[in-house]
Amino acid sequence: MVFLFRDRSDINLLFLVILSVALHFHIWVNPPIVVATASDGILAYILLHTIKQMHPIALMFLFQFMILSQAIRLNLLLSNLKMFQKTTYLPAFTYILLTALFPYWDVISSGLVANFLVIWILVKLLRLYNQNQAKTLEFTIGLILGCSILLYAPMAILIPVVLFAMAIIRPFKLVEWLVLLMGILLPFYFMFTYIFLVGKLSDFSYFLPRLDWKNPFFTLEQSVLLSLILIGLQFFLGLFYWQTQQARFIIQVRKYWGVLFLVLILTLFQPIIFSAQALYTSAIVLTPLACFISFGFSVPKNLLMPNILFWSSVALIVYNHLP
Repeated sequence: MVFLFRDRSDINLLFLVILSVALHFHIWVNPPIVVATASDGILAYILLHTIKQMHPIALMFLFQFMILSQAIRLNLLLSNLKMFQKTTYLPAFTYILLTALFPYWDVISSGLVANFLVIWILVKLLRLYNQNQAKTLEFTIGLILGCSILLYAPMAILIPVVLFAMAIIRPFKLVEWLVLLMGILLPFYFMFTYIFLVGKLSDFSYFLPRLDWKNPFFTLEQSVLLSLILIGLQFFLGLFYWQTQQARFIIQVRKYWGVLFLVLILTLFQPIIFSAQALYTSAIVLTPLACFISFGFSVPKNLLMPNILFWSSVALIVYNHLP
């Protein structure tokens, strides 16, 4: 199965659709649930009052559309920036596999929807390297990030990522940093102004990120624990092959991977920092995690280990969704 997605052929787009439908087979019996909490932000209101009211069949197609569009967009980002030695569809393949493997990512949640914003920010952020006049792009990045935090509060975890990326991709210029910070703060300024004018100033705190330090891993079901173990094995294998490829990357690509690695590290801690959303908030780790795990499927010349990882994942997916 893995070898199909090592090619660059456009027929792989069809294979991705078939893969997603097959791995998420259970949603055709029980439609995906919609999960959001009040502290998520504006996105929670949209999900609970609009998306959740949709017909079950519409929810099925919406879920598939979200997964496939995010996977393909991520694959295009990595291909356009030449972040792999060979262009394949394995990043998209890995993304779809992970969404089916971990039960908390197999639902329509605020975190899953927020992946559109994560990928959008990365697309803009990684373009900074070749920009001579980057202020417009930096302001846009800040504006997207500020709006993203209003929509989904745990996206605040990406503020250090954006600042770090600016530090390694761009030479330090105080004006550019100020432009970026203005972009981040502008959505909050307009929100504050609106709340002030309508006389509900106390409601402004609702739109600010709320930290809630707890450990969401104390009480895990067996299916979740098994999924975490398998994802951990895939990640460490992918990380090993990623390190073996570092010497072959040009400096520009190494910086890109440095940014993605920081995104991965910070988002891994997100369920602890924003524990009110439990492990559903961890869905935004999908983007960087799929990038690194895909090395474990793309680099080995012998397909034995990649196929073992894939079919083990398939077996666990079936086990997790058996009645």
